[in-house]
Amino acid sequence: MNAYTQATFQAVVDAIFPIGRHPGQYAIEAFVRQQIDRSQFIPAGDDPPSPIEPLSFSTAKLLDIGASALIERGLATHPIQRGRYPGGGWFASLSRIDRLRAITILNQVAVPMESLPIPYRDNPGLVQTIMDSLHQLTMFGYDSEWMGCGTTRLLPPNEQRVEYVPPSWCQTGYPGPAFGYRALRCSSTAAAWPRGNGHG
Repeated sequence: MNAYTQATFQAVVDAIFPIGRHPGQYAIEAFVRQQIDRSQFIPAGDDPPSPIEPLSFSTAKLLDIGASALIERGLATHPIQRGRYPGGGWFASLSRIDRLRAITILNQVAVPMESLPIPYRDNPGLVQTIMDSLHQLTMFGYDSEWMGCGTTRLLPPNEQRVEYVPPSWCQTGYPGPAFGYRALRCSSTAAAWPRGNGHG
């Protein structure tokens, strides 16, 4: 991960879910990057494997192309502010609403497909899938227990442990995992019990 990718994804998360600049926001940014990189298809059969650019880095470049298209077409509604997210490019320099508009331009595939970075080049379906995923992953990162995994949150899923109460648990009143919660169950025996025998 480099400063450019980090700044770009911080700008993504802040546009989709503007919760303010505090550690929770940056945790969500790391979650979104991590999930996008884990979804990357890596061709088999390379010996040794050829270096492949992380999908999050390609996505950051893609977002900058969307931002450049917005600016060049005179569609930016607020002043460009370089340094808004240090290390970021054009996308990170846009206001929140303009960042969302840049994502919309990409989701509508309203940019020259041949100019996009691999693996997005000439692949409109993948562009749309990732643009939709940015919204979904941002919200999932906030609503899931991943925020409470603390020092283990960047480990593989089977090694993650909840270290403190995630914000979403407090918002929903969820008391946390425990044995013995009461639940309404309908067993096959009860459902098949003959009627008219005095048992209800």
